[in-house]
Amino acid sequence: MSNDAFACSHRAHASIVGIAKYLKAGAGLLLAKEIEYLSALIESPKKPYIAILGGAKVADKITVIENLLTKVNAII
Repeated sequence: MSNDAFACSHRAHASIVGIAKYLKAGAGLLLAKEIEYLSALIESPKKPYIAILGGAKVADKITVIENLLTKVNAII
């Protein structure tokens, strides 16, 4: 079983966590590729680097914003 649902990977959904208790599981090829691309953006971004954040709950993003402040030229 492989997980290719990047947007859900951090959630404790039954299809992500529950089934993994019973079957051999790991990151699928699409998820691995997304992690590779995102890691490059964090570790060695090309400049200018602008982050665009969305979503309704700003409070949930405070830590993300604080971490990005040292890496990006602007946040939208």
